[in-house]
Amino acid sequence: MQNLKSHSMNLSRAEKKWLPWFGAGGKLAMTRSTFLNRHNYAAIEKTFEGIAATRVKLLQQWAASQWDQMELLAENLLEMLPDINDTVLKERLQAAPDFSELFVIDLTGKVTHSTFSAHEGLSDLSPKAVEKGLQEAFLHGPYIDEATLKIGPSSSKFHDEVTLMFYQPLIRDGEKLGAVCGRVPNDVLGDLIQREAGHIYTE
Repeated sequence: MQNLKSHSMNLSRAEKKWLPWFGAGGKLAMTRSTFLNRHNYAAIEKTFEGIAATRVKLLQQWAASQWDQMELLAENLLEMLPDINDTVLKERLQAAPDFSELFVIDLTGKVTHSTFSAHEGLSDLSPKAVEKGLQEAFLHGPYIDEATLKIGPSSSKFHDEVTLMFYQPLIRDGEKLGAVCGRVPNDVLGDLIQREAGHIYTE
C-alpha cells in the first residue's frame, strides 16, 4: 500500500458521505476512476500539493503587499496627526485598488476619517478586533459586514458582505493614537485564486 499523505486526512462522517451514489461525479463513478488511476496516486497527490503551495505563496505575497500599503499610510498619517488630510486616504486608496475603504479610528473604535463619508462617526467594528488592532498589525476576517456591500466592489466586480479588515496601529513615541484600517471585500481573494488557476485539472 502506498504511503500517501491523503490517507491521513481526518475527514468527518459528513465529509465522507457528501457524494451521491450515482451520476458522473458520484461514489460509483469515482470508485471506478480511483481504481483505474491507482498507479498515478503519488503523481496526482504531488500535483495537488504543488497547486496548494503555489496558492499559499500567492496569498502570502498579496497580504504582504497590502501590509506595505497600510504601513506607508500609517507613516504618513503619523506625520500629520491630530490634523488628518482626507486626501491622503483617498490617494492611498487609488494606489491600493484591492481596498474598498480606508479609514482611521480613535482609541474607542470610533471612525474619525474615511474614504466612505457615511462611515465617519460610527463605532461599528468588533471591540475585540479594535483592541487587538490598536496594539499591533492585525488582520480580522473573513466575516460578515453589511457596510462592505453598501460601499461596493474594489478590484473585483463580484462582491458581497464578506470582509477582510486590516488594522495598522498609529503609535508615536510609545503613545497609542488610534489605528488606520483597510477594508477588502473577500471576493478579491477569490479573483486572485481564479487568475492563478489558469488550467483545469481533469480527472
